[in-house]
Amino acid sequence: MLQTTVKNAKEEFDRVFIELGHDSKLEIANKNEVRFFMLDIKNNQYSYYEMFSILHSNLGRYALSRKEFQKDPETAISRGISRFHEVKGSGTGAGGEIGELLLYLFLETVLGAPKLLSKMELKGTRNQYNYNADAVHYFTYKNEYGQHNQLILCESKLIGDFSRAIKDAFDSLTTSIGNKEFDLSLISTEMFKESFSEEEANDIIKQIVPNATDDFKNDIIKETAAGIFIGYDKPIIEQGDSLVVRKQTAENIKKEIPNMVKKINKQIEKYNLKGMSFYIYLLPFNDVDKDRAKIMEQLLTRISYKE
Repeated sequence: MLQTTVKNAKEEFDRVFIELGHDSKLEIANKNEVRFFMLDIKNNQYSYYEMFSILHSNLGRYALSRKEFQKDPETAISRGISRFHEVKGSGTGAGGEIGELLLYLFLETVLGAPKLLSKMELKGTRNQYNYNADAVHYFTYKNEYGQHNQLILCESKLIGDFSRAIKDAFDSLTTSIGNKEFDLSLISTEMFKESFSEEEANDIIKQIVPNATDDFKNDIIKETAAGIFIGYDKPIIEQGDSLVVRKQTAENIKKEIPNMVKKINKQIEKYNLKGMSFYIYLLPFNDVDKDRAKIMEQLLTRISYKE
């Protein structure tokens, strides 16, 4: 079975991200989840120090293929930084790749869905593919009806206004879904096999590429799913004891969740996507436009975060 690539997955993740429980549901039948998180709070702001650390330690694991990473794990971070520079040029840009990295962490750690390909590793190849999704992950699960093998198309948006972020994510997602035959063709190419061992590549292709007769006989369905990460603005306005501020901020976020999930359900209905699985993760920022650029700049130039 294909293993996840993220470093110190669950232990490190729980040290950084606080999950906020809720009862709101997506109005779809297939397996799904919509999960809200927040960072710890220091000096009345979300602290990015610990998140920076987990992003930095996984830069190479996201930006490089498995084979590239395994050639020399000790230099993976520096080679990952070089890959980002290759793709972005001399500057550090607006920091949109932070969302891609975070979605990679959430899908591998929370869902347990291994990365197959990322846009970043594809852009580092000689063949400049016009790739729509941020990445592709693989997930499989069984229920009372049979087995679901899912190719998860990934979209991340870091936009201050939550409503716009959700709208833009679904606009991009529908483009990726419309091009899913291309995504399947990538998995069948020699380029894909160069990212994995021959045994892994052949096994994944068998699990993902449809075979109508065999799949029907064995109660297996091979389908497209969606992974979405949304980073949005939720500045901390509470004042007082820091423990009280943290608890009140969490409660304020939780109060907004029903309305936020309602907006997600409207987008699913708008694009007629109720037959898909969705794995959606959301995280508030102090000022996402400013913060993402600052975090990205420091990821490419520093080993620890400076607030």
